[in-house]
Amino acid sequence: MKTDLTNRINMSALTEELAEICGIHAGDGYLRYTGKRKELDISGGIEEKEYYDNYVIPLINKLFKLSIKGVCFPLRKTYGFRCYNRTVVFTLASFGFPSGKKTTIVSIPKQISECKKIKIPCAFLRGYFDTDGCLNFDKKIKNSSQFQRKYHYYPRLKFSTCSQELARGFQKLVKRFGFNCKLYTHKPKKETESLKYILQITGNKAIEHWMLLIGSKNPSKVSRYLIWKKYGFCPPNTTYQQRTNILNGKLDPNSFY
Repeated sequence: MKTDLTNRINMSALTEELAEICGIHAGDGYLRYTGKRKELDISGGIEEKEYYDNYVIPLINKLFKLSIKGVCFPLRKTYGFRCYNRTVVFTLASFGFPSGKKTTIVSIPKQISECKKIKIPCAFLRGYFDTDGCLNFDKKIKNSSQFQRKYHYYPRLKFSTCSQELARGFQKLVKRFGFNCKLYTHKPKKETESLKYILQITGNKAIEHWMLLIGSKNPSKVSRYLIWKKYGFCPPNTTYQQRTNILNGKLDPNSFY
């Protein structure tokens, strides 16, 4: 199989689009290429339907000249797509992504992390953030103003993975771009669950730097950032529709307090 991959995939043709798809797969994807069945399955939360329909699926269709359509997966309550195209599957396999469960062993492909073209690793980070990252805003209780005690104003980029290699690779990569990324471990209560690695990037300057350098194509995540930019805070536990209404002036963000 490796010889077949080498013959069919020209790795020198690594593009931003392909790097971003790798990031999306690292976050939300499942790949199978051993045995007879060849399959790529990528899906996220139902609220990310717009992101998949308007960005992820068109991105893959354009790059590989396909006509994939989005589908809802009721049992796991996600939305995304399945693809059985061998070129797509073997392309991702050529980056070292494993066949089958990848939760504890996925990593950033070296072709991407070591690429000198800054837009390539940034595209991967964007895809990974848009699928597996979170943008939240915190209050500050101690030694703070009334505004800081009341409103969720302090930005926090958060990532969680069960792969130590992915966590360390991510921390190393974002440091290259000037981010101070803290890494924590979380031991689950159940012995059957894997150790989790929590990565956090915090602060106003950091979020602005992220959006300028890496950005986001996921409307659900962008809506949080835009509310924070407009009002100086972003209420927690809101739906994408509620955030859209806030941005359209149909809903007052203060009503959540």
